[in-house]
Amino acid sequence: MTNWATSQRNLTIFVSIFAAFPLSYAFQSIVSENASAGSFLLLVTLAVGVPTAYDEYWPQYDQTWKAIGWILLACVIVTIEFSSLYIVGTEYAGLTPLYASTGAFLVTDLGNLAWLSFRQLT
Repeated sequence: MTNWATSQRNLTIFVSIFAAFPLSYAFQSIVSENASAGSFLLLVTLAVGVPTAYDEYWPQYDQTWKAIGWILLACVIVTIEFSSLYIVGTEYAGLTPLYASTGAFLVTDLGNLAWLSFRQLT
């Protein structure tokens, strides 16, 4: 049981889930109080997309603390990226919160995975 709980892969998943809750709450509190879809999609992006990106497209670190640091930094970057795209969608493009959050989710999640996939090829 201990080996399962302390494996690098599972620790990165746990850390991203624990980081996702306060970051998505902060998004909903600061950026959009009316957009529960946005905070949910950000939560999914952070809790699923970030550890998937690390496991599939990033070289594994020898030390677990470096992997955890990568996950935390990636969560912050993804939150800033998602929030920025959401604000651009709602404030400048005139989209509804649902469409803005869906667009932010697709661009952030798929765009980052495409970038990491391209990075892995070169």
